[in-house]
Amino acid sequence: MRFEEVLAGIRAILARELIEGYGFSRKRAATALNLSQPAITLYLSGRRASASSRKLSENLIARQYINGLIEKILLKGSLSRSELYDAALSLWRILESERAESRWVELAPEREESRLSELIRSLRERVQAEQESAEEFMRAAMSLRDDLVRMIFRMIASDCLRHADILMALISAMERRETINAEQLKRLNISKLLEKEEKAHV
Repeated sequence: MRFEEVLAGIRAILARELIEGYGFSRKRAATALNLSQPAITLYLSGRRASASSRKLSENLIARQYINGLIEKILLKGSLSRSELYDAALSLWRILESERAESRWVELAPEREESRLSELIRSLRERVQAEQESAEEFMRAAMSLRDDLVRMIFRMIASDCLRHADILMALISAMERRETINAEQLKRLNISKLLEKEEKAHV
């Protein structure tokens, strides 16, 4: 899928779940997603992003991202454009590493197996770092008296745990040899991506 399709698919799923699952009115959902009410109607009717939203709904990693966005909306009341675009871009990059049609790994024997093991090891290290960060932020939140700062720290902790969950879902898929193309993951240069994310981490 193209980035625009992923973005529209996420919006369609969010609109549908906020209204059907959480009782949002169309007006409230439009405000929460920074969309017009006619756009919400198009998403709900399936006239916009029907195929992409269906594909995303069937993808475990996509569901993790979308569930995280729903939690943010329920907590804050709305989702900023930057939050939605960042999530869509991150998800699109992961989906780009998967084969469009096949659900099975394409690995050339031993060399690719070694490369996959190294990727899994790097991802597990990142999972541990995210979990440790979550614990630190939760401990800090419990010691604070300022409600706003405490809420922000809890949100950061929640994001860290969500990142860990998403990475674990990816690791699980890699270990089961599902929807993973090791050569494409190599081109993404996972190590550099993790290093960049680490430097940007609060």
